[in-house]
Amino acid sequence: EVEVAGAASLGHQALEAHREREEARSRKVWLHAWHDPVAGLKAFSSCVRLADLNGDGDCKLLVAGMDRKLRVYKGTSLLSENILLDEPVGMAVFYPEARRGTTPSVAIASGPQVFIYRNLRPYYKFTLPELHVEAREAAAWGAAATGGSPAVELRAKLAEAREAGVALSLQSRELLAIDDPNVAEAFVEAHKGEVIVRRTVVTCIETLKKDHEDADACSMLVLGTEGGQVHILEPAGTAISCTVQLPSPPVFLAVSGLHAVDYRVVAACRDGHLYTVKNGVLSDTVIELEAMPSALLRMDKLIHVATVGAVVHSYHLKGKKTSTLFLPKPAVCMEVLELSKTRVARGILLGLTSGELRLYAGTALVATLRMGEPICAIRFGPYGREEGTLLVVSASGALTVKMLQRKAQLEGNGNGTGPPPEQDVPLSIPKKTKLYVEQTQREREQATSMHRIFQRDLCKLRLTTARSYVKIITDGQGPLSFSGGASLRITAQVQGLGPRFRIRLSIQNTGRQAVSDIAATFRCNPSLYKFKQSLIRLPVLVPGVLLRVDGEVECIDPSGGADQVRVLLCSDKSALPVLSAIVNMPLSEALLSEG
Repeated sequence: EVEVAGAASLGHQALEAHREREEARSRKVWLHAWHDPVAGLKAFSSCVRLADLNGDGDCKLLVAGMDRKLRVYKGTSLLSENILLDEPVGMAVFYPEARRGTTPSVAIASGPQVFIYRNLRPYYKFTLPELHVEAREAAAWGAAATGGSPAVELRAKLAEAREAGVALSLQSRELLAIDDPNVAEAFVEAHKGEVIVRRTVVTCIETLKKDHEDADACSMLVLGTEGGQVHILEPAGTAISCTVQLPSPPVFLAVSGLHAVDYRVVAACRDGHLYTVKNGVLSDTVIELEAMPSALLRMDKLIHVATVGAVVHSYHLKGKKTSTLFLPKPAVCMEVLELSKTRVARGILLGLTSGELRLYAGTALVATLRMGEPICAIRFGPYGREEGTLLVVSASGALTVKMLQRKAQLEGNGNGTGPPPEQDVPLSIPKKTKLYVEQTQREREQATSMHRIFQRDLCKLRLTTARSYVKIITDGQGPLSFSGGASLRITAQVQGLGPRFRIRLSIQNTGRQAVSDIAATFRCNPSLYKFKQSLIRLPVLVPGVLLRVDGEVECIDPSGGADQVRVLLCSDKSALPVLSAIVNMPLSEALLSEG
């Protein structure tokens, strides 16, 4: 027990040392700037953005929280707080005009609407178009409105339509969720005269540049809906420019390219697949994931997708997988680290469910931050006058600001993906016995002689093996033969159930010279087998050409016995066979029929 406790203590010390090394390495990358434990933020990465709202180069932090408040931070202070009409599901910052010096607009998706703010004031509300109502659902409600169908029959018709794969409206789904017949009857009476409307909601939102790659260039909103559509809006955000139907509702979007030139929209959907929309057309490139996606981002021509299976896959835009990262815990948020002004640096930031924040350069781990609680949202970019700022929103609502060290090495090192820290934990080795001590002492004293004996026995073993191998190939006892500069190979296969069999021989010359005057002969037990032709003359064996020869044999044993048949390749120039193979014959059909 004392030894086990000591080993556990050493293991704990090794883990602590590894954690200290990670913290020291992270301090060389990140500089702690600010931490507000009582910020009270409840938002995910899709609702956290950085934007230059006034066009003065001073970027601010925008957080659309689940408490229906839009907060704007400048530095360490809360600049403004606006009330939202509904809980947000995503936020995007875009430029509706192509003129220089314009300020961006903020689009907040909530339910079926997208609220557009200019100068942090409500400007326009875009509503998703209604979806088509299926004829079966409309006919069922029409029959209920005329009084000919009670609530029980209406529920039965709607349930049947749902089982048939018909997408129902919210009104029908609410009716099917009611179990009390009286409540269901009252619900039908209250809604049977209403017009059936099938609406959808926004699930994700991103932006697409129109014709320039500049940071303040004109851009367009890209919306993913619960109905499986991807809408690309006009730059003003007041009308739909293009709509693409996906097989499943998208939950994450990754947009690349220019709308006027060439663009792609990669959608991670609820069915565990990645679909690509290229220039307004659904592409045939479909990527199937082994687990549901939890985060998605684009970096250059690569798409990185994190799954709930604690892995991050990287794919080219054309669908080819390039690499895979294995994580200790699943990633809940992912962000691109990209610098272009002061220096050029790129990486991937991953927020794990365990509270770790990892920075990867390619597949190499650069630094690890331990936040102490689960991470809900991360965002990296210019904040204030600083180009590289990391903002983290924790599960408790705390806001943490980290700044990237200007001399930080982001190339990654070979130790980033090295052995795990558990490798430093010592093993629980048993106590040394008296016999062990005597043997170790003997090895120390007679190390030279023991090594010489080992080397001598090893040389003898190698010599015996080589002699046996040479004897086999020179006597024709194996499936390979080397004679006269030629190399032959033979394989045999038995066909048939009996009593008649066919032995198919495959003979190949793997050498560089042709071989002639070779005959194949069969040797067997004459009381069991009888060959139709026991000697077969072979043509010239050309190097690299496979020759197939069939030998027909019949089992003449009444009891259907089985034995070995030996195949020999003989030459007129040698008394010994050139090559041989042993074929294990199966039981004949006669014996099987008796059983």
